Amino acid sequence: MRAAGESRHPFYFLLISSVLNVILDYVLIIFGGMGVDGAAAATVFSQFFSGVLNVWWMFRHMDIFQIRKEEMEVSGAHISRLCVVGLPMGFEYSVSAIGAVVLQNAINSLGSAVVAAQTAGEKIRQMFTLPMESVGMAMATYAGQNFGAGKMQRIKDGIRDGLLIQIIYSAVIWGVLLVLNRPLVYLVLGENTSVIARDAGRYLFICSCLFVFHGSLMIFRNTLQGMGYSIHAIISGVWELAGRSLGGWLAVHAAGFTAVCLANPFAWIFALIYCIILVAYMIRRNS
Repeated sequence: MRAAGESRHPFYFLLISSVLNVILDYVLIIFGGMGVDGAAAATVFSQFFSGVLNVWWMFRHMDIFQIRKEEMEVSGAHISRLCVVGLPMGFEYSVSAIGAVVLQNAINSLGSAVVAAQTAGEKIRQMFTLPMESVGMAMATYAGQNFGAGKMQRIKDGIRDGLLIQIIYSAVIWGVLLVLNRPLVYLVLGENTSVIARDAGRYLFICSCLFVFHGSLMIFRNTLQGMGYSIHAIISGVWELAGRSLGGWLAVHAAGFTAVCLANPFAWIFALIYCIILVAYMIRRNS
């Protein structure tokens, strides 16, 4: 739907899914007494419901997706191409997740206070970096359309404008978090955890100073994916794994909580360098 230019309704359906998830959490956990099982069921059902809404809207309201009988034949070539493009993208997320597990193992060895501080800071960090990832997804669609049309200059222009959006957003959010750092941490942790709240605020501040690297990574990585070079996204995930592993090692053996704060930025920077080099090479090769 996004590739066809319809990005509003997927967003609306995501909002519906999020609200439904919260409602079901309360119903199943508090009133139903289902605990963790209730949280899992609420998440799965709300995402499934969002998927159903997207499918319904796509086939009901978008003429480009109206399927005729003669188009129902299974195409092995198209299935193969979708797998070649799509599966590496999934593997890239898996590799990044492995890096998060490695980092979490290192954080666990530093004690429960550090775990609580990093967890709280990371939850808030993710909330503010999600828009960057959305811009990245838009870049994947844009790059794919223009790569298919052979318009390399438009891809370059898109990268430039996408980076400008990310830089401006990073600067604005840095200012917002500078003011709201402590209130947001207290919102997650409560006001009776001063030491943990201090470290969570420190984690959030250090990450926010380096948000621009995350935003830039979203532009260059999604450009690679949009151009069809999904296998390189996996390799960039390996570099993220290396960055988080470095942060975990430094946290345990040298820098302590400061390295925990820098682990994600290390991952962004390592992967970004690789993606910049590959995007520049691929654009030059196809120009």
